[in-house]
Amino acid sequence: MADQQDKFGRYALVLLVVGALGRLLFMTLLLFKRSVLYGDGSYIQAAQDILRFDFHALGDRVPVYPLLVALCGLNPRVIWVAQSILGVTASLMIFDIAFRRTRHGFFSLLVGLACSLIPEFLMFEPLVLTEALTSFLLVTSLWLISRGEEAGESNIRYPLGLGLIVALAGLTRPLMICLVPVYYCFLVPLWPPANILRRDAIKRTVFFALPVMVFILGWCGFNYFNSGYFTPTTRAGEHLMMQVAAYVDLAPDRFAVLRDAWIQSRQQYLTSPDGDNEAVYYSAPPEMERRTGETETQVSHEFASLALYLEIHHPLLCLRRAEQGWMLFWGEPRPEEVAWPQGGRVRLAEFVTATAYFLVREVKAAFWVLALLSIPCAFFRLKAFTKLEYLTFTMALWVSVFMAFTEFGSSQRYCVPFYMLIVYTVLTRFWLWITATSLKGADATPA
Repeated sequence: MADQQDKFGRYALVLLVVGALGRLLFMTLLLFKRSVLYGDGSYIQAAQDILRFDFHALGDRVPVYPLLVALCGLNPRVIWVAQSILGVTASLMIFDIAFRRTRHGFFSLLVGLACSLIPEFLMFEPLVLTEALTSFLLVTSLWLISRGEEAGESNIRYPLGLGLIVALAGLTRPLMICLVPVYYCFLVPLWPPANILRRDAIKRTVFFALPVMVFILGWCGFNYFNSGYFTPTTRAGEHLMMQVAAYVDLAPDRFAVLRDAWIQSRQQYLTSPDGDNEAVYYSAPPEMERRTGETETQVSHEFASLALYLEIHHPLLCLRRAEQGWMLFWGEPRPEEVAWPQGGRVRLAEFVTATAYFLVREVKAAFWVLALLSIPCAFFRLKAFTKLEYLTFTMALWVSVFMAFTEFGSSQRYCVPFYMLIVYTVLTRFWLWITATSLKGADATPA
């Protein structure tokens, strides 16, 4: 046991050092190129409102990430360092899960390094966006589950902590609120129904629901008293309008003012209905406010009503748009991702970038194959996958489907918070299958 602990500590230290050095190198390269850090103005504005104790317009963004930005003093470099720390910590938790699963230190180190140094993930750590924090929270939830399953049924800190992490993830990125029922069904299996009435199931339900209700419903209640809408964010109209932007022309005359304002903005900013609709959205609401005298929140609510009407009354168009968003979530490659360096001497950075894009796509494809295999295995109750792997498959697939019908935008980056979980699942599953096959072969070899 002491030897295992020493091995764990040495490999964890290597992972910590290499992860930190890799980020320092990445940071140095970007600063050398004088890259401009992108900051979403709405997060910066929300953080400024928090520091000024001005909560009038805070419902525009859920509060957890603006709190992180505020704690970093609105300094992009400090935010970068904070998000890098979150990334290294998440990779250490992945290493811990892999080590206790495989009991192989060097392999677990490789899994941790693969998760820590994903180039596509490192690209988001300097950005003022929620991907790094959301990824940290998702990894923390699985780490807590792996620990909680070992602690026994009487440990109330497990469901309480899991409910708190899920609530924080939902208040970091509203899309993650859809994971609440997924985590609950994992924590308290609903079949057979009699299990729900057991004392342990009731206790887990109460302690899981407590932080979820306090934080998520409490925040929605705050928005209701602040803006009149019981919602986690007042930006729902933006996301839903991105979903129906390609066929907004089909809106009936009861939405004539909204429809015409959108079409007018689209004619001004776009040459095709499938272009960058974000610019269209940010120009349409001011025009609506000017025409109607309503507030930005009221206009967003009306746009959400228009989008829901179009999705309900044009289901085939909605499904087609959802399919496009779903494919983007799983990484329909951009032209620069599939273009290998051509001709002449290939620079190291170009080779590493092209290779990284290729590997990430292949790992996501392998994850999808495993997810499809898990469906018949679950149906026939075959023990080919662990509970944690089933949870990971369900989380990623459910979020991708939910996102496809509610958010279009930059769909490809919505998968980024799952990168570490995807890499861990694929590498660990193939390792266990390979080692199991090797052991069977060794047992079959005559002495």
